[in-house]
Formats: sequence, C-alpha cells, structure tokens
Amino acid sequence: MKLTINIWSFILTLSCIPIFFIAISSANLISDFTQVLGTHPLNIVLGITLTAFVLGLIGLKDVREWKAMARSIFTIIFTMGFSVLLIFILFFGSLLT
Repeated sequence: MKLTINIWSFILTLSCIPIFFIAISSANLISDFTQVLGTHPLNIVLGITLTAFVLGLIGLKDVREWKAMARSIFTIIFTMGFSVLLIFILFFGSLLT
C-alpha cells in the first residue's frame, strides 16, 4: 500500500489530539517547555494542525475513491475546527497573563 499525502495528513490530524492533551497536562510542563523553547506548547500544536490542514488540501488532488475523499474531508473539517479552538485558547490565554 502506497502512503500518500492524504494518509499522512490524516495520521497527523489524529496525532494532534494526544499532543494537545500532553501539551496542557501540567503547568510545570508548560513553563519548562516555554523556558526551553521560548514558545507555548500550544503554538507547536497549532503549527502541526495547520500543517495537517495544508496537507489535507494538497491530498485532495489524489482522491480516487470514497475512502480517500472521506479522509480528506474529515482532515480538513477537523483541523479547521481544532485550529479555531487553539487560536481561541491562545488569544484569550495571552489576554489573561
């Protein structure tokens, strides 16, 4: 089975969920991560999510069957919604600090 951009974007989309929960798991992790890399871990999750969104759009060109179309549509809709959620959290979180 050939792994296409469509499948990689889907895998990346599904990996965003556990990465999100790891990133928000503890305040110590967030402060250590921010000190070491100089950015909030949710910014990294947002970058991964936006990358999956772009790959999902690019993966639409390889659609030959309904399964691939369903993967692409799920990837695009989920990453769009998750990106909005992350932007909302980051924006209002920065207002509170």
